[in-house]
Amino acid sequence: MNDQIKDLQQKLLNASKKVLLAPKIVLSIPKNVLEMGIDVLEVSMDMLEHPWKVTEIPKHLFNLPSRVLEKLIKAYLIVNADLHQPSFANQKKILFDLIRKAKKTSFWEEYHFETIKTIKDFQKQIPIFHYKDFEPWILRMVKWELDVSYPGKIDRFATSSGTTWWTAKYIPITKENLKTSHFRGGIESLSLYIKNNPKSKFFQGKGLVIGWGFIKNPFTGEDNVGFISAILQKESPWIGQTFKTPGPDISYMEDREEKVKKTIALAETQNVTSISGQPSWMSNFLYRVLEATGKKNILEVWPNLEFFFWWGMAIHLYKKQLEALIPSKTMKYYQIYNASEWYFASQDTNDTDDMLLFTDHGVFYEFIPLQEYGKENPTVLTLDQVEVDKEYVILITNTSGLRRYILGDTIKFTTLNPWRIKITGRTKYYIDVVGECVTSDYSDRALVAACNKTQVHATDYMVAPIMYEWGEVRGAYEWIIECDQVPENQQEFATILDKELCDVNSYYYDERYDTKVLGEPTVHLVPKWTFYLWLKSKNKLGWQHKIPKLANDRKNIDEVLKIIW
Repeated sequence: MNDQIKDLQQKLLNASKKVLLAPKIVLSIPKNVLEMGIDVLEVSMDMLEHPWKVTEIPKHLFNLPSRVLEKLIKAYLIVNADLHQPSFANQKKILFDLIRKAKKTSFWEEYHFETIKTIKDFQKQIPIFHYKDFEPWILRMVKWELDVSYPGKIDRFATSSGTTWWTAKYIPITKENLKTSHFRGGIESLSLYIKNNPKSKFFQGKGLVIGWGFIKNPFTGEDNVGFISAILQKESPWIGQTFKTPGPDISYMEDREEKVKKTIALAETQNVTSISGQPSWMSNFLYRVLEATGKKNILEVWPNLEFFFWWGMAIHLYKKQLEALIPSKTMKYYQIYNASEWYFASQDTNDTDDMLLFTDHGVFYEFIPLQEYGKENPTVLTLDQVEVDKEYVILITNTSGLRRYILGDTIKFTTLNPWRIKITGRTKYYIDVVGECVTSDYSDRALVAACNKTQVHATDYMVAPIMYEWGEVRGAYEWIIECDQVPENQQEFATILDKELCDVNSYYYDERYDTKVLGEPTVHLVPKWTFYLWLKSKNKLGWQHKIPKLANDRKNIDEVLKIIW
């Protein structure tokens, strides 16, 4: 009963704020366009309750003078940012809404959802799922079976970079998912940016986002499988397309080189005010822009470029490159946390390295303390139970049918209520300098093959990127490989290892020999016990401490290099 009273009090408080704030949007309209006032009032009130409905703004409003339209949109976004009210009450409501929506699904019947009355019941009855555990349910959806873990048929799937159905990772995407997460998350991020930068000229130009195309569903033959960027491009409403470049005609091109060339040719004629993407991929693209245009820096191409929405990996490895490419003291770098599964969080101030977690966007969060990850029965916490500065593995239950699903990311909280987070890593290591996506599976296979061809017996290894601040080659791999006996000809081994990695990972091959932005690797073959000495120096001897084979930063490898030298 107390929870219901608190929930009602929160609703009344939110409603009163909406009554006070909503007129700001209407007051932004000049007298000479009052005939549009009723449309704007109706739409704006609806948008305050359902922010994703900003996408349904009547098209005739774009007949307004550009100055008036810009002011109107900014007013809405600032009000939307002011209305964000993080609350654990949102989380409880979301969970039980999801449980009700799952009625009559196969998943409901399998796990007896009808008996779930509390969060503890939910956690007790529903197991924790890694992707491979949940994959049988997903493949039923991919084959267009109805009412699997979400009501009805799911007809679009975000995929990983796998090239065959048995290695690809399929993430179900529903219309509700797009509205409550991806579109709403994008609106929230832009709202926070505009609130912090009200003089932004973003709406006077274009935002550059390079998407990808679709592939055929291996079971149905439909073109409904693709990267999340392709799905967002296809499903994005007209207002989203208005401020974006390039359009679907270029984004869907299969030939990556041709796509990049056409994007550059188009974008250099446009007023690009923002860019979005992974730092590694975007820095690579910006070098290509300079190469194609003959300019010294990006501001000579796009003088009004003002911010970069980035995601996917830590930016610190690339910050010097980006600052050299975009020599602007006012350039803003805003981190967002989006993935195929969901749009989770966004940086909410100009100068910070954490992100505001969205708690009312249709996803229910749970958290496993990192030290308990992998245990048979780990402690699982809800949002009201987490602590600051402790690392957690995220579980999500969402509006696309994923249930207690482990994302694979690790985070820590920097503040509570509002909850802000930092991404601290992944449950699996990987390296992605310029889009090559090398995981430990690839590096393991390449190293084993190289050892077999050279009679070297490797016992452990560590790999990290070397980043260059300028030039055509932007980075390379540095390996430390521990082996029983160090061979005399280390260069021969390095050459073979590089070739084997090219053979097992086509993306690495592309960046080494097609784009040539990855240089020749540096390989150190070191005697056995080298890593033991490193672990000992960190007081981490014991079976639970393993060598972090791959990392996108140089912290660990630099520490080991100090021991070697």
